[in-house]
Amino acid sequence: MMLTTEEIATRVYQMLQESEVSTMISGVIDYERNDYTKEDVIIVPHTIDGEGSVRFGQININIHVPDIPKPMGKGKSVHRINFPRLIEIRAKVIEVLQNHYEVGKGYNWNVGRLNPPIKEQNHDEHFVSLALELTVRNK
Repeated sequence: MMLTTEEIATRVYQMLQESEVSTMISGVIDYERNDYTKEDVIIVPHTIDGEGSVRFGQININIHVPDIPKPMGKGKSVHRINFPRLIEIRAKVIEVLQNHYEVGKGYNWNVGRLNPPIKEQNHDEHFVSLALELTVRNK
């Protein structure tokens, strides 16, 4: 059977759930978003090579944090990126996931590219993403 990023994502989910990340965020660790008012860590499986003795793939981890409303007077407000929380949660996620080797399963990952905050369309929030670069060896 060929191992897929979805299967490896379940291990990522388990590791994050069992870590401090699950208790430090106001929302959930999941595969998709439902509540845009909370801090969530979302696991997004990406592509993986089909065949070959060594295959490469990627899973993205998106860390969503609501913006901070800043009153501007006259009942108006603007929303600002919550950099401290984005940085804090991302640091903890990296601590949990970095340089992981799954014993007996033939795969490992490294933390790859870290993307700067991106605004979530139609929501007052930003997210940062980091890539888990997978290496899978066929048994």
